[in-house]
Amino acid sequence: MFETNRQPLRSCLAAAFVVVLAAACDSGPSDSEFIAACLAEGERGIANKMMRREMGVKGEEFCQCGAKQARSVFSPELRRVMVLGMQGNKAEANAIAAKMGDKDQEAFMKGALEIFGECAGKMR
Repeated sequence: MFETNRQPLRSCLAAAFVVVLAAACDSGPSDSEFIAACLAEGERGIANKMMRREMGVKGEEFCQCGAKQARSVFSPELRRVMVLGMQGNKAEANAIAAKMGDKDQEAFMKGALEIFGECAGKMR
């Protein structure tokens, strides 16, 4: 009986969806992505396994701590580089890191050491 124009509503919903997706992309990897990559890295290669065992690092606890610390220390872009590295996507991580300035690269190295020290220290 009444005909309504649904085009403006569809346009608003589409715009809202794009905004939500953009916000999600800007937030970097989620904690669950970080934890999954961290756990996978810990299981990959004898050197990783031995180092974690030697330091008394418990995988799940260490990775949860790392996710929390990375969120507080790193920008979304730096967290993405860290997750890509842990996933074994070294070329992609290096490509992103190569575009960063010296200051960001230094912040990444210091942050990674800080995270490892903080989280590995809690395991003892």
